Amino acid sequence: MSERLDARDIRKAYGGAVALRGASLSVAPGEIHALLGENGAGKSTLIKCIAGTPPPDSGVILVDGRPLSASHGPAEAAAAGLAFIHQESTLIEDITVEENIAIVEGYPRRFGLIDWRAVRRRAEGALDAIGVSIDPGAKVAELPIAARTTVAIARALALSAKLLVLDEPTASLGAKDVAALFAALRRIAARGDSIVFVSHRLDEVYDLCDRVTVLRDGANVGTARPADLSRRELVGMICGRDISFIRKSAPAAAARPVLAARGFEGEVVAALDFAIRAGEIVGLTGLSDAGHYEIGQMLFGLAPIIAGVATLDGEAFAPRGPAEAIAAGVGYVPPDRNIEGLAREMTLTENLFLNPGRGAFLDAARETSQAAALLRRFTVRPPLPYALVGTLSGGNAQKVLLARWLSSGAKLLVVNDVSVGVDIGAREDIYAAIREAAAAGAAVLIATSDFEEIENLCSRAFVLARGVLLAELQGADLTVSSIAAALAGDRARPLTVTGAPA
Repeated sequence: MSERLDARDIRKAYGGAVALRGASLSVAPGEIHALLGENGAGKSTLIKCIAGTPPPDSGVILVDGRPLSASHGPAEAAAAGLAFIHQESTLIEDITVEENIAIVEGYPRRFGLIDWRAVRRRAEGALDAIGVSIDPGAKVAELPIAARTTVAIARALALSAKLLVLDEPTASLGAKDVAALFAALRRIAARGDSIVFVSHRLDEVYDLCDRVTVLRDGANVGTARPADLSRRELVGMICGRDISFIRKSAPAAAARPVLAARGFEGEVVAALDFAIRAGEIVGLTGLSDAGHYEIGQMLFGLAPIIAGVATLDGEAFAPRGPAEAIAAGVGYVPPDRNIEGLAREMTLTENLFLNPGRGAFLDAARETSQAAALLRRFTVRPPLPYALVGTLSGGNAQKVLLARWLSSGAKLLVVNDVSVGVDIGAREDIYAAIREAAAAGAAVLIATSDFEEIENLCSRAFVLARGVLLAELQGADLTVSSIAAALAGDRARPLTVTGAPA
């Protein structure tokens, strides 16, 4: 049987910049195939060439053994059965699920009018085909992100797509939504359709994918089954270097508490007692509605503290806004760096010195010199002070945001979803920077629904559900499986927390 997709010796250059140097990708019928590589490795360019946006400069692309034309475009790719699901949804949010499916498949008519019953039946059939239960009459704007992704997939399959390319579909999803999406993808593969899965999360690759192809510098590094590769081997293929998995270490028990809170309560979070010591990296985790992100917002003055008391370095702490939090020594990396953290149309230098008071008395030459030093220290690529942040990859943009706060001398650093959209090499650089800040005496609070990140980075973690503490885990007991087990418990219950203030 021929391969569902066989892209051979694909080459693409933009001006003098070579993006693909003879890359290849073969996907079998019914296979879930991961496409991996660091940002800039050529993944997106290869996908665009397959989609015909634009076509490659040279190479051959076959679908079920039939070649696409050398100058093929999106229409020819779609007619061949290829569909591309991007992070940015192409669904129309102001209309219903069934209308989004009908608008591309065509509205069935009866006596010259739209047959809405047939529209509903067709949408139900498309959703049932991948085993998801979504109201076809619901507006897309009312759906969670995971449901929107499955609707986009159902719509593509309704158009007879035989191969789906999913570009980081889990980047904004919690663990529960990821599990639901993976169940749908497995059902799609079981019926014989194929999937190309692009992700930076290696645990997802090992859990979901049959094979993996790795690109680096626009060329193939290799293709293998994940089961045949250790995590270190796969990371080495992606990065071209050995990533040393630095083990987390807890601070000395006698280390001073930087932050101590009692009865801390917000709009979602129930009364919570906790403390974070100097040099400690503590996790806050749970499903997307757990309330763990709200705690960081409260500490940075972005959400009200409804009840409870807190101290920062022994002083009463109840910030009424970000300016007060910054003045007290709190740094904050938001969940969405592009909307809440960075000014994409400003330079790297301007973004590094955005905080109130930073750079206020520096002349331009000195500011540029300090910015260049920070960019080198935090391995931002390219380290160009006058480059616009909007030109950087996700990992390098995140490094700029971290550099702003880690160089500010913050006593307490609150970091949300630090590795979303960040490749494995940049992620390890970011983890190393956070560990370095903790080793220098900062207290770091990590809020994320990425359980693997919590296990790899934190020495202690709080697991929450619907604002209530389920468990506190630390040391050898802090694992992905133990977090999942805590969330699978019968009910949320307050626990005695070893790190709570006396």
